[in-house]
Amino acid sequence: MRYTLTHTEDFVSTFGLSCGALVDRYNIAPTQDAPILIAEGDDVVCVSARWGLIPAWKKNAQSGEWLANARSETINEKPAFRDLVQHSRCIIPASGFYEWKKERGVSYPFYITLPSRPLFGFAGLCDWWSDPASGELKPTFTMVTCPSNVLVARIHDRMPVILPERDEAGWLSGPYVPDVLQPYPETGMAMVQVVQTVNDPRHEGAECISEAGKSSWW
Repeated sequence: MRYTLTHTEDFVSTFGLSCGALVDRYNIAPTQDAPILIAEGDDVVCVSARWGLIPAWKKNAQSGEWLANARSETINEKPAFRDLVQHSRCIIPASGFYEWKKERGVSYPFYITLPSRPLFGFAGLCDWWSDPASGELKPTFTMVTCPSNVLVARIHDRMPVILPERDEAGWLSGPYVPDVLQPYPETGMAMVQVVQTVNDPRHEGAECISEAGKSSWW
């Protein structure tokens, strides 16, 4: 799974705070840095963090241990997540996400958006890992996923948790409410097949969301 962060000119009006000089991004992938929103006392602040959580208690940061996703069904059980879900939640600003359908040995990318919400937030968890070599604190995050709704299930069995606007403040600073971690209603989503340019995370331009002709099986 990858995602986009576009419509950045509307970031302040959507989330109520600035995140510096943002540029539109069309292919955010695990291990890359991206903005997240966190609660800091009574305030909400934006920080740049790496997608791929490293729990604070980890002694190293081997790439195989970067946790890009956290399943909503087991988030209270996994050692890496069970404390964070209680006190270190974050919002991951986005404008859409990609998922792939495998058919006859080929992976076809699809782009999913919310037509009525050009910018929205995924549910995430974050932590600060201390680099033993430098002592530098590095923020990292993971994206919470849930079973797919009817629309996304046509191509994949999982999807990121998209927070309704009414639940964003509570996710950041309120008590943990598991019922928030539900599939977003398919009636509020749109999905199109896009060009395979997006398959390569080195491609980050607007061409990534160009529609492709539908495959015969779609």
